[in-house]
Amino acid sequence: MLRLNATACGDIPVCYTRRAMADDIYDRPKGAFDRIRTILVGVLVGMLVLAFAVWGIEDVFSPNSSNAVVAVGEAEVGREDFLDRFNEEMRRVQEQTGEGLTPQQAFDRGIPQRLVGEFTQQLAIEADADDLGIGVNNRDVARYAQNIDAFRNTITQEFDRAQLQRVLASNRMTERDFEEGIANVLRQQQTLPAIMGGIVAPSDYAQSYNQFVNESRSARLLRFGAEHIDPVPEPTDDELRSFIAENQASFTAPEYRRFLMLRVEPFDFRQDIEVTEEQLQERFETLVGAGEIGAVETRDVSVIVAPTREVADAIAARISAGEDAAVVAADLGLPAPDDFNGIGENGLINPDTSVAAFELEPGMARVAETGFGTFDVVTVRSISPAETPTLEDMRDELAEDVLNGQALRRINDIERVIDDRLLEGATIEEIAEGLDLPLSAYPFIDRSGVTPDGVRLSGISVVPGIATDDRLLQAVFTGDIGFESDIVPTSNGGLAIFRITDTIDSAPRPLDMVREDATRLWKTRALSDALNAKGVELARRVREGETLEALGQELGGLIVQPVSIMRASPNAELSPAVTITLLDGEPGTVARGAGRNPGTYEIAVLDAISTQNERISGNILDVIREQVSEQVALDISRAYQDAIIDDKTQRVYEGQLRAALNIEAEG
Repeated sequence: MLRLNATACGDIPVCYTRRAMADDIYDRPKGAFDRIRTILVGVLVGMLVLAFAVWGIEDVFSPNSSNAVVAVGEAEVGREDFLDRFNEEMRRVQEQTGEGLTPQQAFDRGIPQRLVGEFTQQLAIEADADDLGIGVNNRDVARYAQNIDAFRNTITQEFDRAQLQRVLASNRMTERDFEEGIANVLRQQQTLPAIMGGIVAPSDYAQSYNQFVNESRSARLLRFGAEHIDPVPEPTDDELRSFIAENQASFTAPEYRRFLMLRVEPFDFRQDIEVTEEQLQERFETLVGAGEIGAVETRDVSVIVAPTREVADAIAARISAGEDAAVVAADLGLPAPDDFNGIGENGLINPDTSVAAFELEPGMARVAETGFGTFDVVTVRSISPAETPTLEDMRDELAEDVLNGQALRRINDIERVIDDRLLEGATIEEIAEGLDLPLSAYPFIDRSGVTPDGVRLSGISVVPGIATDDRLLQAVFTGDIGFESDIVPTSNGGLAIFRITDTIDSAPRPLDMVREDATRLWKTRALSDALNAKGVELARRVREGETLEALGQELGGLIVQPVSIMRASPNAELSPAVTITLLDGEPGTVARGAGRNPGTYEIAVLDAISTQNERISGNILDVIREQVSEQVALDISRAYQDAIIDDKTQRVYEGQLRAALNIEAEG
């Protein structure tokens, strides 16, 4: 019999007890989860370059064509990568608007189609990189990787490989995925600069551009609103039904799903983990031995290059006797010493010079052969001794590291067992009972994690709800009904499996349920149409000879406002439609459009155009040339991508796209 535990879940208090699994704080997850791909977003893409310095690049990106959503030439994007990007976009939309869209609603709004276009541009660059044979230089990447802040130890600010491993483990990313994704990014970074680099706009072009963007245009503006037209009447039921039918997506109840879920997160185990002094000491010694904490010894040194051994010996003797290295070099007619500050062991190009630098005492000099017929005279100016923090200094950080490591290890143990049980055909109830893990019964929720009565399952801070994890929501709303799912990674580094037990299909809402919203939207649309009709009529009358001032008096004494706009700084009070028409028109042009403020409309007449004839020079000219050069380079980049797409076979697999989003094909 399964035992209920009302505190085990963040969303629904119908959960079963769990028991602790084996510990190993240094063994990070490497089980069946490695089959589940994920992509780090935002700044992580730039940070993960470090993988090349750790593992090297040995694999070539070659997605399974049977799984492709979009392809250009031989370069493809598979369903999983597309879904990762789609989920990221859905999170962004929800953060900005507070609206959780279903995949079908997103499709109706063109969001997946836009992402297909973005992937097409990306694949075009990848395809051309393949044709050009562009690869990645591992040594350059390794040098770059040492400066990536994300993988630095929080105390020593030195590169911390354990931090790198934690990032990969918590995001369930395999080494192969890691390398492939960054390889493509770096190859693109090599391709585009080759096309765009070295473009410098001529000075005359910059002068013309400056005159163009700083051109000043004077106009007169008449703005009117809802109070200047006939009131919008209340809609009839027939009008509402017709309006709802034309805007079905806005008045359709989303699909709801009810399911059982077995979900474990790292925080589920933290309260059961006891961190011992032995574990802290072992972890501390491991990090110290690996050079991942503390500051290593560094030295400030100077190197004089001498043409012969005799000259080098003489320089070393004089410096060791107390003379200044720069004075000695100048006295012998040699180039000034090269100063190297804060170098570590083996930090100089010449190995013999590096050895000498770390064997000398401050103020002493030694000669080292270079192998090129010259001799280095190395002098140590100062030494910054190595610093190793104590265990007490790092106790909190070490305890957190041990806790996270143990929790991830327990989840990895659970993952392997669950994977085996799923392959044996066990049900989610049998798996939960066999492992004594929490099992939750969820109510009906929509794609954004909201119940039919409007409750969002957000959980609490220490136990996040399903509404906060789009990976789980995406899996639930693309999963098969009545079958145990595959293991799904959670955004917190945990795992979950589920079975959908019931669904409520997406369906139009009854008129009585949406009457208020439909009426409001209908009246907004009707007001916009009425304002536009009035604006079209008034603009026609201005073109036929009537003045804005006369029309203003007709509308109840409205005042015509003088306005001025420039291309470099458009008037923020004007609507985009009016601004564009005035900037493209000639004196006498009549512009019209809906105002920036809802329920307003604008009509404007362009009176005059003033051009700046003063020529620019100096720093201002340099800045404008740089800006113009960047714009030209971007135009060339777009043309380059379009040319590749024209040259390569472009394929969009709509069936795969719809299958990835779990939406039906068009009838």
